[in-house]
Amino acid sequence: MNDDIGDITPCYTITFHRESKHTAKRFWAAITDPAEITQWMDYPARVDLRPGGEYRIDFSRTNDGVLDGVIVRVELQRLLAYVWGLSVVEWSIEDAPAGGCKYRFVHNGLADRGEGEEGLAAGWHEFLDRLDLHLDGRHISVDQQKATWERLKGPYLERLNAVLVPRRAAR
Repeated sequence: MNDDIGDITPCYTITFHRESKHTAKRFWAAITDPAEITQWMDYPARVDLRPGGEYRIDFSRTNDGVLDGVIVRVELQRLLAYVWGLSVVEWSIEDAPAGGCKYRFVHNGLADRGEGEEGLAAGWHEFLDRLDLHLDGRHISVDQQKATWERLKGPYLERLNAVLVPRRAAR
């Protein structure tokens, strides 16, 4: 018998709850059609919409590499989940009673890398803002995207420090 205790690495989750004036069907198309994803994310995308299929975003032009995801769950116009590395991204969508839809975006199992975490959280926030604009038929410049991302990093750093710094100190 081995009494060595295994190491546990703290992970965290980013969750957004948002509403869209667009239907669940329209929203679904924007997050599953590669041409649409490429438009609103401004990075090339490939999607094979089935469990085991790929959900790939090519961030290489900004030196962030390629995120090769594997779709693990699909419920048409309701739920999309895919694994990216060791984390899981999940989109849940439902029609809103007054029209449009509500959605929840969750990125689970993010590893605490010790620094720069605010960029990831701010990046998802900014991507979701861009998705909303795309659904409305509007787009913003790369400079506007970057300015929004930079502005959001401070507030996300505060939230992350409240969660991650106590965990780091306890190590």
